Amino acid sequence: MAEDDERVEELGALEAIFPELKVDHDHFSATLELAVSPTEPLLVRFVPHTSGSGSKSTYAKACLIGCAYIERDVALSHLPPLSLTVILPEGYPANESAKVHLTTTQAWLPSGKLRELESEANKLWEGYGHCQILYTYVDHLQQAAERGFDLDQSADGCLVLPATAEKDLVAFDVTTKLATFNAGTYDCGICLEPKKGVSCYEMRRCGHVFCLQCLQDFYNNAITEGDVAGMRCLDPACGKEAGDGRKRKRKTERTLHPRELLAMGIEEAKVRRYVEMKRKKKLETDKNTVWCPRTWCQGPAKSANYPPIPSDLAAYVADEASSDESDTETAAGTPLKDSTAKDAAIVSADRLAVCEKCTLAFCRVCYRGWHGDFARCYPRDPNELSVEEKASYEYIRMNTSPCPTCSSPTQKTMGCNHMKCFQCNTHFCYLCGAWLDGDNPYIHFNKQGSPCFQRLWELEEGDEGQVPGDQRGFAGARGWEQLALDVAREADQREAEAAVDAADDETREADDDDRAIEQAVDHMMAWNPPIAVAMAQIHLDGQQPQQEQPRAAQQRRRRNPFPARPPAAGVAQAVRRHERPNGAGNGARVRRRPAQAAVQDEDERQQAELQRFLQLAERDEEDGWDSDELDDDDGRFVIR
Repeated sequence: MAEDDERVEELGALEAIFPELKVDHDHFSATLELAVSPTEPLLVRFVPHTSGSGSKSTYAKACLIGCAYIERDVALSHLPPLSLTVILPEGYPANESAKVHLTTTQAWLPSGKLRELESEANKLWEGYGHCQILYTYVDHLQQAAERGFDLDQSADGCLVLPATAEKDLVAFDVTTKLATFNAGTYDCGICLEPKKGVSCYEMRRCGHVFCLQCLQDFYNNAITEGDVAGMRCLDPACGKEAGDGRKRKRKTERTLHPRELLAMGIEEAKVRRYVEMKRKKKLETDKNTVWCPRTWCQGPAKSANYPPIPSDLAAYVADEASSDESDTETAAGTPLKDSTAKDAAIVSADRLAVCEKCTLAFCRVCYRGWHGDFARCYPRDPNELSVEEKASYEYIRMNTSPCPTCSSPTQKTMGCNHMKCFQCNTHFCYLCGAWLDGDNPYIHFNKQGSPCFQRLWELEEGDEGQVPGDQRGFAGARGWEQLALDVAREADQREAEAAVDAADDETREADDDDRAIEQAVDHMMAWNPPIAVAMAQIHLDGQQPQQEQPRAAQQRRRRNPFPARPPAAGVAQAVRRHERPNGAGNGARVRRRPAQAAVQDEDERQQAELQRFLQLAERDEEDGWDSDELDDDDGRFVIR
């Protein structure tokens, strides 16, 4: 072997550049494996084999055939390496070009693309004027591999492979990614310490890297506290990079898949609790969810959209992968049978509902026990609420502010009035319920003319720290509610004060009557002391404690204190009875009444005369009163 042979020189230079190059100096040949890791993940479409003749059919041909198939589009970042074998003939490079042969494991690269890449070696040898081109050719292959061999520029727009190759290619991609990641060193986005890849985890959707210890501590605590919304990437800027569209932002803000939590080393019991809470949240936000009418149960009815979590969590996580991907967009390979079954259920309008907790079968229309398909029923009156439900709704109405987007009740325990909805992540003002810009929510409190200007820290201690009845200053729907409560409270206070004033007026009237009687007694003492003493006795006997009812006290004060006299006899009494309107005259037969009735009539007459005297005494006109009007034939008014 001549030392000045250009083949030896080129193979030696190539071996120095690529240490992994395997060289056979005796036969002037070399073998090199080139990694295929496209800069942009290569889209690979896996379709079933549709040609029965053995010829390879593309996706376009499959569409023309119109056969039934289920396809899957997968973006692969790593593909099996490209194996290059080079043989340098004796006349290389002056008279003959190098012989190259390209192969791939698993036969993922089409044979036509391989022959095209092999022909590039001869084109380069011709273009460079029959010079050494091995390094240039290897560099050309590496650049083509970074572009994904321009397979996205094909008629199909992607690489089309049979579905049988999916398992091996996906497994190779995952293994290569993991090996590459474990070999690197990364700064944790939480503790900011450098960690080896084996101690870190890369988020599947966004690619942010955190150490496993930080992730486990945070997500375990979030699951324990029931914070489902916090189960997402911990990078504050995740999904908010400039240039991201709204659809991408919504996708990156979705909660983590349970498979990722298991890959982080989270215990299966914790992951199961997370899945249960996630399902419960979906049931509560779905307006079509039917709840058990039993007050001690209140469980959801069985639903095909949200099936119970099975005991085999791994199988459930595998099935949930397709459902999570279809939250915002429909996957290309989603079977149509699910949507068809759902439409059929809607058309059938089945009224039967079965509680998944207590297995009660009830009607979803009237919420009574199941009565069959042919019984007529009516929707339940929403006003028919139990005592517990009314108390719950009343507390929510009085102590929470609704989210302006999803109307979820929110209560503040402490802090400022910038709120973020736990359900839909909407930023809003706790005082007036106005929607706030998430990028700059505090401009609402700094804008003059706003109802919440300079009121960011009002109600800092929260609703529970407020004294009932204080002016809270809410605006919006809750402000009107608070205003109505204040008006009702003031009306009740005015009514109570009016009742107290009425009682005071009755007391003052009674006091005025007492003063009038005292004045009358003073006047009587001037001209008739015996009668004055009797009236004073009436006044003293009529005084009662203030605790008694005023009307009853007045009746006792006005009662005649003199003892009842026996019915009078004689001519004078007969004349009086004859002159009365109810007496018999003109020789008619006198109808005698019982003695008790006669005494009562006499008392009433004496009481009327006494009241008349009191009225004259109040007007200083007692001189016109004739004391003979108080008949003393029987000696009842004689003071002994």
